Amino acid sequence: MFAENLKQLRKTKGLTQTQFASEFNISSGTIAMWETGKRMPDTEMLKKIAQFFNVSIDYLLDNEKSPLDDTEEPEDEELIILNRNAKNLTPEQRKQLLDMAKIMFKEDWDD
Repeated sequence: MFAENLKQLRKTKGLTQTQFASEFNISSGTIAMWETGKRMPDTEMLKKIAQFFNVSIDYLLDNEKSPLDDTEEPEDEELIILNRNAKNLTPEQRKQLLDMAKIMFKEDWDD
């Protein structure tokens, strides 16, 4: 569902509704309406949102599972962040998780 995907993407970027609204020069009330499913953005705004988050419109509308465009290969760090199990982590927690993963993988490669 668009509302849930938008909210998740916004939080993953560490933005409040007000900050996100400012990026698009719209009201935070509009963002709240989108995130509660009471309204939907028009096609042009959907394009801008998809571009902002580097996702496809299909992902925003929940027509595909991967949040990344087919044209871009994710980096290892992005795969961890985008894992649905990590969606509720704060930016600091995500950084710590990535740092731990780097250490863990380095140890495996050195053996």
